[in-house]
Amino acid sequence: MDFENVLALRKTTRVYIQGKEISKQDMETLIQAAKLAPLAMGDFKTTGLTVIKDQNLLERIRQGVLLTRKNGEKADPFYGASLLMIVSTTDLSEDHIEYANAACIIENILLQAAALGLGSTYIWGCLRKLKKNHELIALLDLPENSTILSAAAIGYPKEKLSPRENRPEIKVKII
Repeated sequence: MDFENVLALRKTTRVYIQGKEISKQDMETLIQAAKLAPLAMGDFKTTGLTVIKDQNLLERIRQGVLLTRKNGEKADPFYGASLLMIVSTTDLSEDHIEYANAACIIENILLQAAALGLGSTYIWGCLRKLKKNHELIALLDLPENSTILSAAAIGYPKEKLSPRENRPEIKVKII
């Protein structure tokens, strides 16, 4: 698949096929995409990727980080995805450049997912709850002093990926 097509297909998936786990080969391909991301100052020693494929653990995390919508309903921030990939660091610097590193890693994962025909969701809002849940953090077996930066939920989309119609564009100013 050409790169422009991957870019066109990449959008947030909010409905996944339940119970269909990501194949080992696709998971390895996603991990390799994460490893190829550029990191500021070559910060590979303090940056980590934790992949949650165990469905029981994923469900415990899901239940621990449910979001409450304005109408009071509880919402699954992973939308039923079957794989969660968490980026963390063991050394958060003064300028917090590690968040930019995490964004590069996550974007590589999301683009690779689109190339594989997988759905993806950039995970951010529920991570505050995860960081505060010491029981769940212990189950993730993160390195000591880790800070969770960002995550991606991956799964098989209920509907085949297609380019977004009438996609709004950011304003560009050339000076």
